[in-house]
Amino acid sequence: MKKMAIVLILALSLISCSSNDKSKASAGSDYYGKWTLVKISGNKINAETTGSKMEWQENYVFNTDGTFVKTRVADNTTTSSGTFVIEKKDNTVGFALTHKETSPIIGNCMGDLSEFLSINEDNLLQSSWQMCDGPGLLYKKL
Repeated sequence: MKKMAIVLILALSLISCSSNDKSKASAGSDYYGKWTLVKISGNKINAETTGSKMEWQENYVFNTDGTFVKTRVADNTTTSSGTFVIEKKDNTVGFALTHKETSPIIGNCMGDLSEFLSINEDNLLQSSWQMCDGPGLLYKKL
């Protein structure tokens, strides 16, 4: 009887582990694709805009080969591209981007070719640019 209970416990633990691994793998593939800017906020109280009221429209496309393209539409259309890596720390997932060349649409605090975005608790992609008085930018995967 004890052997049967042990076998049952082992079987249940193997089943639960394998289903967790599958959900983690499919969650990883959810990061790829097009993320569209849905909200811009500033450092002024209640200074946030959404939709067509935003100063510009913008999106990132993350490809499974580790490349990305960022496009901003304002008075004209500007694109920038490069490579990225997905960083997972604790319960946070982030994208560390490296642009190929200097561009006015790179949003960061350092003035270099890098950008960092993280997925927040609402599953929106959030720019780190806000930490140094840049705009708060939120993107949704559509």
